[in-house]
Amino acid sequence: MDLRWHEEQRAFQARVLIDDPPDLDLRPYRTFVGTAAPRPDHTTSRVERLTLMLVAGGILVLVLLAFGVARELAALAASFTGGVALMVAISPPNPATARPDWTPLLAIYSPGVEPGARPECVTQISVEEFDRLGIEGFGIIVGNPRPGATFGLFIDDHLVWPRTPPRGPDPNDPEFGAA
Repeated sequence: MDLRWHEEQRAFQARVLIDDPPDLDLRPYRTFVGTAAPRPDHTTSRVERLTLMLVAGGILVLVLLAFGVARELAALAASFTGGVALMVAISPPNPATARPDWTPLLAIYSPGVEPGARPECVTQISVEEFDRLGIEGFGIIVGNPRPGATFGLFIDDHLVWPRTPPRGPDPNDPEFGAA
């Protein structure tokens, strides 16, 4: 959780609600279901971690024996490596990397959008706002919709605020006008 962004978003919301009329911009949007955080490019599996541990341990033992270190120390290094490899093999996957794929998201597009365009930024919204906004449409943006920035989306008399820091487009995000 990015507390600095949440504080910036709250301060921005207060300025919008209290200050003079802010700069407004008509922009297209699209709602969809996905993940609010970008997916990591690659995560290692248990087999990959286990293989790496065994290879590194084997190389360590061979180097120790090649430099003439006592066999007892090489055996100690081998047993330590074997124990760590066993722990790697039976350890559960990291729960922090598991993210639900059912989060309602809002994608904001550039003002001169054409069908097939990628979004400028994507952020999480509430389920109620997801139902209210529909699939695609146009809304009035207050602020600057870009990754990591603060903004809001006016739809009629309702103001939608991002719940997570906006991220850049992901290859799995829908294009504007896609069914």
